Amino acid sequence: SSGINAEYGGAPAPGMNSGIRALAKIAAYHGNIVTVFHEGVDGMVGADYAQLSPDECDLWSMRGGCLAGASRSTINPSNVKAILTQFKKLELDCLVLFGGFEAVTSTLTLADHVTIPVYLIPSTISNNVPGSDFSIGCDTALNTIVRAVDCIKQSAASTRKRVFVIDVMGGNCGYLAVLSGLASGADAVYIPEQHVNIDQLQCDAYRVMDKIIQGCKRGIIIRNENSSPHYKNDFVTALYAEEGKDKFVTRSAVLGHIQQGYSPSPFDRALAASFACKVYRDIVKRTTKPELTPADLVVVGIRGSVTTFTPVLQLKMDIPRRVPVDNWWLDLKPLVQTLALPPNTATVQDNCTDTCTHCDEK
Repeated sequence: SSGINAEYGGAPAPGMNSGIRALAKIAAYHGNIVTVFHEGVDGMVGADYAQLSPDECDLWSMRGGCLAGASRSTINPSNVKAILTQFKKLELDCLVLFGGFEAVTSTLTLADHVTIPVYLIPSTISNNVPGSDFSIGCDTALNTIVRAVDCIKQSAASTRKRVFVIDVMGGNCGYLAVLSGLASGADAVYIPEQHVNIDQLQCDAYRVMDKIIQGCKRGIIIRNENSSPHYKNDFVTALYAEEGKDKFVTRSAVLGHIQQGYSPSPFDRALAASFACKVYRDIVKRTTKPELTPADLVVVGIRGSVTTFTPVLQLKMDIPRRVPVDNWWLDLKPLVQTLALPPNTATVQDNCTDTCTHCDEK
């Protein structure tokens, strides 16, 4: 018999509730109870908790957000003792964290105080948790962005020749920008992983102008919110407006927190349920071990089609920037520019500066 603590750690991500529901149901089937602290780490410290019954969370799979409440607070050396005391008092044998990089930070703190197994289930729209190709919530957010961009494209093409600079979330991870750009047919994508400079912005502006001269009715530029500390959304919009003032009108759109909303997609619901079930099977093994080590604090992930359990201390990540070291999706970014090329690139060639290294036609 195991007492399981399931917790939200970080910003809301669609699909978190599906994971909690699956964990509560499979635990109840085996005679165990899942305890949830309200408001994440804050609830752990304040002993604000509830025990979930399968009936109580039966409809959670279709709900977005975090129904038990979440916070960006993390487990740190100042509160770890109080939290572990609560675990012992409530006879909790393991911790399952649903969250993003805040959950990674909390798990790293617990590595110095190993008393129970800890499972981190990546749950963030940014898809920036190392150890997994996908995190719960990123598919829903991607679908939300593409739906919004499709609406903007219709507006841009229906009224007059317009170019929209669209700001999307993702923190320091460009996953949402690259995948939404590829899916929606964007003309350019700017992300933190690849340095943005003025030559590139100008070259892309000429590409868009060339397409519009040749008959295209709209232009779409997608910019990750942290793609550059200097070339922010207003600057990029103003640059495109100046370069194309005789050919098109430029507008900006910041999608904001609608990207964290919406009901979870079928993929996110299924991924969350799969992770939760795999975790429960592993809990049975780890809670019966005679001695625990930092290797029992793991990130649950999917690599290709295989579910993996990676010790948190073995993860390759850039902690200050809150991103993995390796990103499989970066190889897709060149496709965005390739698919956006105009039939004839004369305008690009005529207007690019001699120092431009971003124009393949020079």
